[in-house]
Amino acid sequence: MTLRPVRRRDRPRPDEEEHPPEQSTPDAATALLVLVTFIFLLIMLPVVVKGEPLADDYYSCIRHTEVGLSGAVHQSLVGTGAVRPARFLEILLLASLCGRVPFGLLMLVPLALTLTVAYLLRGLLQDLGAVRPWPEVAAALWLLAPLGAESALWPSALHVPLGLALALGSLRLYRRERYILGGMLTLAAFLSLEQAIFALPLAAFLVTPRRPMRSLFISGSIAFVTLATFAVWPGDNERTAVGLGARITALLKEPIWYAKFPIAGLGLHSIPLAVWWALPLSVVILAIGGWLGLWLGRSLPRTAVESNASDGGSAKRIVGAAAALAVLINLPEMATVPRGVSGRIFAPTWLLVAAVIPLLADRMVVPRASWLWVGTGALSAGAMLSLALCVSVRLHTADFTAASSEYIAARLSRPNEVVAVCGVQRTVVDPAPVGSFAITEFTYDWSARYALEYHTGETATFLLGGPLWGTRCPDVSRADLVVRFDQLRAAAGLDG
Repeated sequence: MTLRPVRRRDRPRPDEEEHPPEQSTPDAATALLVLVTFIFLLIMLPVVVKGEPLADDYYSCIRHTEVGLSGAVHQSLVGTGAVRPARFLEILLLASLCGRVPFGLLMLVPLALTLTVAYLLRGLLQDLGAVRPWPEVAAALWLLAPLGAESALWPSALHVPLGLALALGSLRLYRRERYILGGMLTLAAFLSLEQAIFALPLAAFLVTPRRPMRSLFISGSIAFVTLATFAVWPGDNERTAVGLGARITALLKEPIWYAKFPIAGLGLHSIPLAVWWALPLSVVILAIGGWLGLWLGRSLPRTAVESNASDGGSAKRIVGAAAALAVLINLPEMATVPRGVSGRIFAPTWLLVAAVIPLLADRMVVPRASWLWVGTGALSAGAMLSLALCVSVRLHTADFTAASSEYIAARLSRPNEVVAVCGVQRTVVDPAPVGSFAITEFTYDWSARYALEYHTGETATFLLGGPLWGTRCPDVSRADLVVRFDQLRAAAGLDG
């Protein structure tokens, strides 16, 4: 079963001859994508201008100064072996430019890749025969990922949009039956993003029009070799050095994750938080979003909402394929414990959602009911509010990291003292969405250490305690300096 273009009637109906599709519809589709792209970039801009590292960024910025670039690469090889070698691009980018250029410039790399994914997705749907505005809708949906700021603005997570861009590029090549180039991009995608390994062969089979088995064989063979290489050289990391038996049993562990993960990724948690956070302005934004959704619905031509008798079966096949792809995309994460719940991990699934919804709309009769389009527009506005909340939390967290580092550095009397931090919270502001983009650097002792050195040049060893560890304080008997998390919040100008 492959996804082929849907056949439309060659001759219009009489009423279509009297009332041809609106000539402005293509412009409406373009306007939609341009508007969403502009708002997306406008929301992201403050973080780029602020330009502060996050978690692994601090490590990559500082570690190479201690052990050299070759030493940092060697440590990464020992840690995760052959798994995801695209991480070396992140290390190289940060080690070579961090501290030499404004950090916001480094954020432009994953941001540009995120935009590239949007336009590659638009092209893929055009290749599959979707009529306008559905390819543009797909690209806009990708940019509206409620937690998408994490992969779009985090240099240490640039492998996510890179892997997705490579995967989409390979699918477009398979669609054109350019198997060698498609296979090369497939390998690059696998080496960038583990979540592509199981899903991409099936996707290649589905999009190839005449010789789907050839695409399946090529991409499947590359996947097999990649997985075998990862298994032979998994490194020492607890998430990569896991045997097959342990991965199988991991599928049954933490069953609550199977509910938390989609709830977080689809914005069912962050969108209500963002609406509450932005009140009363959020009411106006939701109303504008509803009005824009209604405008889009009324702008659709008949060619975008009509279907023929075969479309119902096509829609069922798309739903079935999407369900299988969703499982395959998340299989690497499902087989790894502990599992994560964050925007970058959900990004491949959101890309699938962004592709499937417009494909279904293209194959089915799309209702023109006003309530549907008003609701769609309001939901899109809610996703933008979620992105804005992520950005706001990130800005406050960056200020907190810099201020708390200065606070601690001013109280150190010599290098490498032991600092105990009591009452550490996951975030410094409330409300805050789930995911790594909202966490404080005091979530990990190594990130607290490297953040201190990055902002102040001082060095220290950190002992951490708080609700995250089920304690109030760490063992303070070994500490040279003891601070409370609320003291650090006060130092950053936040309420204690």
